[in-house]
Amino acid sequence: MDETNIYIRPLTPDDWKCFRAIRIRAVNMHTGYVLVKPEKTEKQTPEYWKEMLNGRGKQAFGLFDQDRLIGITAVLPWCEDPSGKTGIIAMIFIEPEYRRKGYSNLFYKSCIDFAKNYLVWDKLTIGHRKGNEPSRKGMTKHGFQFKEEEEINWPDDTRDIEYRYELDLKGLR
Repeated sequence: MDETNIYIRPLTPDDWKCFRAIRIRAVNMHTGYVLVKPEKTEKQTPEYWKEMLNGRGKQAFGLFDQDRLIGITAVLPWCEDPSGKTGIIAMIFIEPEYRRKGYSNLFYKSCIDFAKNYLVWDKLTIGHRKGNEPSRKGMTKHGFQFKEEEEINWPDDTRDIEYRYELDLKGLR
């Protein structure tokens, strides 16, 4: 692995097959930490995946080692904010052999930059399940402030705490 070949770029609808494959892998590998069941992810249509990557009010990013997609993340409207003024960072995943090398910093920077320039949003949110210490560290390192915790039903059929954090975009502009 040559670190000079690692880069991040926005994904487009043309990337839907590799995006689908890595997202399914991520959901199956980390069922206890994602908010979707593997079987639902696997059943999504090509149109669903292409729409996820169309860049309209949202953006998915891919982390590449040369031409190999080794990680993904996305920033999109947060469905729990009816005002539409909040974005959410979601789907952060990096292949295990590329972890602990600082590459998640590229994800945060790309998502935060997109959100700062998407003037519809006033804030950006992100969350993690209780016990997911790497996620908590990444969030707070990039300026997210703890907002709240809530006990929720997770797709692995357990009930546990989700911690949510926010970043004030207006203050960054």
